[in-house]
Amino acid sequence: MDLNKIFALFDNKTENKSLTETDNTVVELYEKPLYWVNMFEKLIRNNNVFKLQLKNTFKDDHYDPDMLCEAGDALVYNKAFMFLLLLDLNDEDHRHAIRTRTTYSYLVVALITSMNYFTSTEEYEKCAVIKKILDLAMESLEA
Repeated sequence: MDLNKIFALFDNKTENKSLTETDNTVVELYEKPLYWVNMFEKLIRNNNVFKLQLKNTFKDDHYDPDMLCEAGDALVYNKAFMFLLLLDLNDEDHRHAIRTRTTYSYLVVALITSMNYFTSTEEYEKCAVIKKILDLAMESLEA
């Protein structure tokens, strides 16, 4: 594994090397709707693991574990939501990515969990975005 190539994905100035064709292919994957849906799902799914790690990391310190978990939730749910904002439900490729992940994954549960979180924080605009995606996901399950 060449660490310089990995770091070059984030900064093409590393050792004055430009990205190779393979590197550009990896970067292009980050620009695909299926990647965005997968990342949303993964962040939500791994949130409980993240909270457990927070509690274990700070268990002997004077930090309030509940406050840390609340902060962790805010970070994770908002970052995951940013991936949903990239989706355009009028674009067939984006709709296909949602249908694909709904068939084989935890996407519906992640969407419902996210909607519950944003309802509890009274961020209803975010709930409206999630609801549209959830409706599409549910349609694909019924088909």
